[in-house]
Amino acid sequence: MIHALLDTTQVIGKMELDGVPHEICAEALASHDRHGNQLTVNLRAFLRATRHDHIGEVATPAWLPAPQTVTEHVEAEEAHAMAADIFTAWRHKLAAVLPH
Repeated sequence: MIHALLDTTQVIGKMELDGVPHEICAEALASHDRHGNQLTVNLRAFLRATRHDHIGEVATPAWLPAPQTVTEHVEAEEAHAMAADIFTAWRHKLAAVLPH
């Protein structure tokens, strides 16, 4: 049986793209298969427009890391903590490539 563990998007910065303000977002969707003790964490990064007339617009500039899927063999009791650790590492990776 597969259990959802984590579904989160966090804003880690802000920037303007073509004169439109955007949030720089890190996202993780994690699930755990208890039968096989397999944790799967899908990670992505994107820019999300914040101005009202651009709501819903998403961009993925080339400088952002490509989406990744991380799989680990882990017991159910440890899966949530491992998913959180993987997401923390993803946020750090994204923060390292932010334009200054």
